[in-house]
Order: sequence, then structure tokens, then C-alpha cells
Amino acid sequence: MKGIVLIGFACVLIIPTTLCAAEATLGWPEVIGLLAKARTQATTCVQVLKSDGDKPTLKRVELTYGIAEGEIDDVISGLTTALVEGGAPDSLRTVRTSLETAGKGLKEICDAAVKTVSPNTKGVWEELAKGPIEPLIKAISDGVSALWTRRAERDKLEIETKKSELEAAKWPKFSDIAAQ
Repeated sequence: MKGIVLIGFACVLIIPTTLCAAEATLGWPEVIGLLAKARTQATTCVQVLKSDGDKPTLKRVELTYGIAEGEIDDVISGLTTALVEGGAPDSLRTVRTSLETAGKGLKEICDAAVKTVSPNTKGVWEELAKGPIEPLIKAISDGVSALWTRRAERDKLEIETKKSELEAAKWPKFSDIAAQ
């Protein structure tokens, strides 16, 4: 039951914010926020799986998580570099591809988590889990593109703050996520 609450909590917070964010032009704070939300959703789904999933599913999800985590790390690293160097679209050619790969991995992980919840609530949680991932990844991707239409931010404190926020959005190692 705790797993159901965690998935629901993550999804309820992500859906409205993602849909609203997709309608507006996104800046650094919004993109960083969306990356943090993806991290929360990934962590929540892994927690549910570690609590209720079987060993073969956990092994498969651990591999998927590792691949998605690497893609998100690539995005965050690219954003950090672009932030420090003043940003240029050419410096992030692989961001969209990395986000799509991470999004597919996140969907697979959360789909596996949904399969572990009790049958009488499965339909509700399936809808919540499958809805937010594509809009979330698209909003991040669109936000990254929008960042390049603005002048580079040169204020050192702002840059350092954003670098710290980007670092905090990195996904934890699979083994560091505790079961709930």
C-alpha cells in the first residue's frame, strides 16, 4: 500500500506541473525542476519495486535504470558545461536523444512498478504512471531548446547555484535506493 501511495504522490505532483510547464517558455529553474521531478519519479518507482518486485524483475530494472541514469547524467553534464561556457545549441546535440532514451527507461521502470501493486487499484495507478513520462521528457527537452534563445547568464553566483541544482537532479545509484 505504501508503494501505491508513493507512485500516486510522485505522479500527482508531476502531471500538473509538467503540463503547465510545457505551455510556457522554460528557463533554467524550470528545466532543473523537471529534471528533479524525473529523479523523484525514478526513485519512487525503484523503491516500490525493491519492496514488492521479484528478483528477475529487479535485475532487469536495475539494468534499465543504469542506462537511463547514464543518459540523464549526460544531459546534466551537458547542461552544466553549457551553463559555464555560456551555452550554445551545438554543444548539446545529443540531449534530445539522451532524454528520449532516459524517458523510455523511466517508463519501463515505472510500468514494472505498477505491475507490483494490488489488482484492485492497478488501473488507476497504470494511468497515473504512464501519463506523466512522455510529457515530462518532452517538457525538459523543449526547455533545454528554449534556454538557447536567451542571452547567456554571466553572473557567477547564479551559475554556481544552477550548477549545484543540476548536480542535485542526478539520479542516485540503484543500490542506494532503499525499499519502502
